[in-house]
Amino acid sequence: MTPDDPLLAGLLQALEATPDNHAIRLLLAKQYAEREQWDDAFEQVARLLDADALPGEDAVQAGGWALDAGRLPLVERCLSAAEQAGQIDGVANLRQRMLAAQAQSGVVALRVVGSAPPAHGAVESETPLSFNDVGGLAKVKKLLHRRIILPFTRPGLLERYRKRAGGGVLLYGPPGCGKTLLARATAGECRLPFFVVRIDQILSAFIGQSEQNLHAAFEQARASAPCVLFLDEIDALGFARSRMQSEHTRGLVDQLLQELDSISADNENLLVLAATNAPWDLDDALLRPGRFDRTVFVPPPDEAARAEILKIHLADRPVQGLSLDAIAQRTERFSGADLEALVERAYDEVIEEALASDTEPPATMEHFETALEDQRASTGPWLERARNYVEFANRDDRYEDVAKYLGIKRGWRLF
Repeated sequence: MTPDDPLLAGLLQALEATPDNHAIRLLLAKQYAEREQWDDAFEQVARLLDADALPGEDAVQAGGWALDAGRLPLVERCLSAAEQAGQIDGVANLRQRMLAAQAQSGVVALRVVGSAPPAHGAVESETPLSFNDVGGLAKVKKLLHRRIILPFTRPGLLERYRKRAGGGVLLYGPPGCGKTLLARATAGECRLPFFVVRIDQILSAFIGQSEQNLHAAFEQARASAPCVLFLDEIDALGFARSRMQSEHTRGLVDQLLQELDSISADNENLLVLAATNAPWDLDDALLRPGRFDRTVFVPPPDEAARAEILKIHLADRPVQGLSLDAIAQRTERFSGADLEALVERAYDEVIEEALASDTEPPATMEHFETALEDQRASTGPWLERARNYVEFANRDDRYEDVAKYLGIKRGWRLF
């Protein structure tokens, strides 16, 4: 039976035409979940699990849905898929939620927040970098300089135009493309302290403690203002409430929204940066003016940037006859992390040769040729999923930068 919803109908039609398109099936599962059609959502999740095609971070998310719905066997399957994908933090957080749910149903005393251990070290300070430490991304750096750095470094200019420094900026894009580095470098360019909010130091199995930890993190940053507060993996804190079944899981999102609003807290001179690999999983309220009203797409590095990144990773290493431009041409859509891994693979080959010959040879193109045989771009699955979101769910042109990167013409719509 074809649903009345045109988006669901289009996805089902596309899936019928290409039943092995796991990205579309995943998008369909998320659209079902957004509409709280849980049986349909879990059916698609189960099919993805059967095909061993549910990405690790999405397995964690689907496990959360199943946990809220009390589908424990499906939770265990999602946990297993997430563990195999190396989602250590996500698995730990999901298991904490399971413990919290069990405690909520069996031990009422845990509702007393005072019974939980006190939060400690919710915010950690890190030494900032500069844009010189980040290879490529010239367009993104220029945007960050205009929107973020200039207001902090030219306060007189802001005063003249009666604008305040501070606010929220969301960095999104494929894993390993430099979002965290950019956040640290932005703080360095502003000459401001840089504080990191780590998810494992916020989430707690004790009822209400996660919200208190988050509030303490913001209070510590406000006390150090002007400064930069960085929320990594913000989708774990600000997951869309429309997809939640349990009121208990909404509290952390509500707390985050409250902290970002300046109504009950003074956030002037507090710049909040956040990063996510899954912007489509964020609660829409987070992207409204006054919160994360500025979003910046951090794409895989282009060819010139790849050569620059390779140069950074090869600094102070023995090389001979390397053509960084030639390597950059062959590493299309490699992330910065992929390029670092490529260099490490090449030097594994160099070390093997050194051990066999009892010499200390430099890295050559031959070593990189061998390394390239086994190294592939890791951004493919993200870009495939992003393409489906842009084509099927980009209702407000929120991902227009992604559409331009992927070469999708503006104005194309399924309905």
